[in-house]
Amino acid sequence: MRLAALLHDIGKPATAAGGHFIGHERVGAELAAQLLTRLHYPRAVIDRVGRLVRLHMFSYEPGWSDAAVRRFIGKVGIEVLPQLWALRAADNVGSGRPASAGGLDELRRRVKAQLALDVALDIRDLAVSGDDLIGELGMAPGPRLGRVLRELLERVVDDPALNDRPTLLLLARTLVEDES
Repeated sequence: MRLAALLHDIGKPATAAGGHFIGHERVGAELAAQLLTRLHYPRAVIDRVGRLVRLHMFSYEPGWSDAAVRRFIGKVGIEVLPQLWALRAADNVGSGRPASAGGLDELRRRVKAQLALDVALDIRDLAVSGDDLIGELGMAPGPRLGRVLRELLERVVDDPALNDRPTLLLLARTLVEDES
């Protein structure tokens, strides 16, 4: 966490243009990884710091739907949220803003509410697995199976009520037939 705080804006000099730093989080993540690699940090630390640096400039709008909040959680990952909240709050304060600037407290509250609902955020959270689709629909392992599972997840993120085995098998069957 301290390394991410130290390095989160390392990409600003390389992206400075007209008082803005467009994309500094992406450049910063790469530079942080290069630096930490040269310093022989463990891969897990390099990956975590790079991820925090890359994600620290997220933008939240109060008009986000619950599905948008779920997509945000899926993109960021539950395990990194506490550190991301802390990094963003510190970055806000360091920039002369309140820690909760940018709707941080509201987003935190909405994420907590979605997590309390135990909604599907990852393919592993679906009520069906790749093995189920192989067994029930005769699908073969491979990219097509992955596409169907990702599409099922998208639909479940939009509407968590769809996450039951019979519904997902029916949806998967429809997706497979539509591809053919």
